Amino acid sequence: MEIDVSGTVCPRTVLIVKRCLEELEPGDELTVVGDYPPAERSIRRSCHKHGYGVSTASTTDSESEFALRIRVTSAAKS
Repeated sequence: MEIDVSGTVCPRTVLIVKRCLEELEPGDELTVVGDYPPAERSIRRSCHKHGYGVSTASTTDSESEFALRIRVTSAAKS
């Protein structure tokens, strides 16, 4: 699954990502792209806090400031 949070700022970006992650099963991945660098830090921090694996993803969208790949783990909690 991929979502684009461009044009949104915190805390809305984190809430959008959290809602999408709740729909996924362990082993699934969510790719998040956005254009607000502070949102990247907030998303990373929230995901680490809740047990999701986070890594940098590549994107073909030149407008994106960041792209994250979030893996749902069995230890993840909403």
